[in-house]
Amino acid sequence: MRYHLSVALAGALLLSSGVRARAEAPASFNSPDAAQGSLADIKDLRRAFLLVIRSSVVDAQDPGRLIINETYRADPRSNRRHRYAFYTIARKLNNYVKEYRSMSAVERLADADYIIVFNLLEYRVSLGTPYPYGELFVILNQRPESKQPPRIIWRARKATWAEDAVKELINSLKAVRGER
Repeated sequence: MRYHLSVALAGALLLSSGVRARAEAPASFNSPDAAQGSLADIKDLRRAFLLVIRSSVVDAQDPGRLIINETYRADPRSNRRHRYAFYTIARKLNNYVKEYRSMSAVERLADADYIIVFNLLEYRVSLGTPYPYGELFVILNQRPESKQPPRIIWRARKATWAEDAVKELINSLKAVRGER
C-alpha cells in the first residue's frame, strides 16, 4: 500500500511540475524552427567558417541555443572526424565561391563574419553509399566590437541530406544578394 501511495505521489509531483513549467514559458518564446534574423544580415559580409558538428545532446525547448553553444565549444579540428560531410558541403560552397566571389573562407572561427554549421545527425546508406544527413544553420558570429550575441539567422527547412541543405542555402544566398 505504501509503495502505491509513493508512486502516486511521485506521479502527481511530476504532472504538476510539467504543468507549471509549461505555464512559465515566456509569451515571446520563439518556435524552434524560427531563426532570429535573416540572410539579409550577412548580405554584404564575406568571411565564412564551415563547421561540422555532431551534437550528443537534444534540447527540445531551445535547439537554437544548443547549436550555438555546441558551435563555440566545438574544436575546429573536429571537421577531420567528419571529413566526408565536411567535403560534401565544402565542394558545393567552393563552386559558389568560384562563380560569384561573394564569399571567402577563413581558417579561424574568430575571423569569420558568419558560421555555416552542419549538425550531422547520421550517415544514411542508399544503394551502398553513405550520405551525411543532418541540419544546416548559419550563425552570425559575435564580433568583439558587437554588442549583440551570436544568433541563428538561417536554418534549413528540415533535416536533410548535406548536399540538399547546402543547395538550399546557396539558393537563399543568391536570392538575398541578387545573384543569378
